[in-house]
Amino acid sequence: MKLDKKVEEKLLSYIKGVFVNDSWTLKHTLSAVKIIKQIAKSGGANEKILASAMYLHDIGYSGLLADGYSFSQRIAAKKEHMPVGAKMAKEFLTQVGGYTNKEISQITHLIEVHDRVDELKTRDELFVLEADSLASIDPKVPFSFSEEDVEKYVGFFLSHRAPKFISKKGKELLEKFSNENKVFKRLVQKLNDNNN
Repeated sequence: MKLDKKVEEKLLSYIKGVFVNDSWTLKHTLSAVKIIKQIAKSGGANEKILASAMYLHDIGYSGLLADGYSFSQRIAAKKEHMPVGAKMAKEFLTQVGGYTNKEISQITHLIEVHDRVDELKTRDELFVLEADSLASIDPKVPFSFSEEDVEKYVGFFLSHRAPKFISKKGKELLEKFSNENKVFKRLVQKLNDNNN
């Protein structure tokens, strides 16, 4: 099922307001939405559920982080942003209309678990992981943290996130972004050199 254009406009307007002072998370979110639509289409999944979850997956950071936050502050807020975001999403989706209670439950579940990388098992959970991960290395969304912090993320990405990719489209985009994102590519090479 596709996401209704009018509902999508409301989602976009909402996240622009949520991330008014956090341009990186807005760019990351928009990239994740674009990616999840490709994954959903190629994987025969429900775009309405997955795209809605991607629009809203990081809204929980808005109440937890102040402008100019550091990488360590973002990591510290990671666990808490999921339940906070799920609660915010439920309130928003209930008010905006166009969703059944079951759809709201599915979307909020995906938001509430999306960064529990080692616990994700269902196809939709893993598709959300793929889109979220890929949006973090999208060459069109430059890293906003120090190289040392990005290097830590790249190590985690390679050891915990990339091995969980299940969709053909996600794997294709991983290869594409790995080659096009010069910083990511250089840090992967640095990590490989350090491990040899």
